[in-house]
Parts: sequence; structure tokens; C-alpha cells
Amino acid sequence: MTRPEYCDAAQRLLDDIEKGSISIEMVEGDILAGKVTYQTNNGWTIVVFSDGDDWDYVSSIVPPSGERFELWPEQEKDDSDELRALRSYHPPADQLTKIWGFLT
Repeated sequence: MTRPEYCDAAQRLLDDIEKGSISIEMVEGDILAGKVTYQTNNGWTIVVFSDGDDWDYVSSIVPPSGERFELWPEQEKDDSDELRALRSYHPPADQLTKIWGFLT
């Protein structure tokens, strides 16, 4: 999987979660402090950073293959609009509690 393919697939995943065609389950972490890990029913892993029950940013999205694509590249030249869109993703407000388990 290339980085553009990964970005497209990860964005489709987030869209499908919003549409309800992909489900998620919290498997690790505390929404009140730090990284929260979710597993999707199709094998992806999503890690969100929560700051006191406030969705802060997406830390990582790992496909079922386990391939790692850095959402936060060390070199600015390796960054892209697609990566920025993934890490700054925020679900619709009405889904924060219903789907992602946040309290607010």
C-alpha cells in the first residue's frame, strides 16, 4: 500500500464509521486522559488522543495489514494535506458519545 492509497483508505474508513457501515469498539485507554485505542469490525486500529474528554487529534490509523504510515512525519517535506486531514479529523458532535464513547 502506498501512502496515497493509505490516506484514501483511512479517510474512507472514517467516512464509513460516520455512515454507520463500519463499527468500532474501544479496546484500550481512558477518554479522560491520553491515548484511546479503537478496533474496527474490519480490522483497522485507530488511536485518538483525548484531553480530559475532549477529542484532541488522531494519533494513528493502522490498517489490518499492520503497515505503519506516520501521521506526524518528522520532516515537513514528508507531510501532506491528506495526512493533516487525517490527524485533524473530528467526528460529528452527535457521534462523539454514541459511537466513540466520549462523555460530552
